[in-house]
Amino acid sequence: MRSSRNQRGLTDAEIARCLGIWAVLDGPGYCPLDTSLASEHGSRTRYNEEQQTVYLGADVYPGAAVDARSRMSATACLAHECSHADRHVRGYGRPAVEPDSLLDEAEASLNASFYLPLSSLDREDLVADARDRLVDWLAHTRRRNPDES
Repeated sequence: MRSSRNQRGLTDAEIARCLGIWAVLDGPGYCPLDTSLASEHGSRTRYNEEQQTVYLGADVYPGAAVDARSRMSATACLAHECSHADRHVRGYGRPAVEPDSLLDEAEASLNASFYLPLSSLDREDLVADARDRLVDWLAHTRRRNPDES
């Protein structure tokens, strides 16, 4: 399932708001938040293991679709990326190829759902995102191994 998140480059005020969210989540305790690409149209929010950095992108803000990943707030999105950094610091390996990358993304959302500063809606969206990614993983696995179902 592809999400439909914001694509418009962020304003200075939106970037400042995200830096504040990052501080509340204790993101700086795990890694820096690089904002250098955030004002670019179509930029992606992501954790980079090699640079141990979360890159802020336009898609940190929700889009118009109704699926969990599309509607997640900036706080939930940054908590998800912080979770990747947290899990990396603790030595978790991250598979980069589907379908196993879907499990990694689901686990990051579940882990992030326990972060204290989150609202109940942010928690629900993160858990729903994890559920959606697990469903996608199961569907992919069953297509790959139809005789084992």
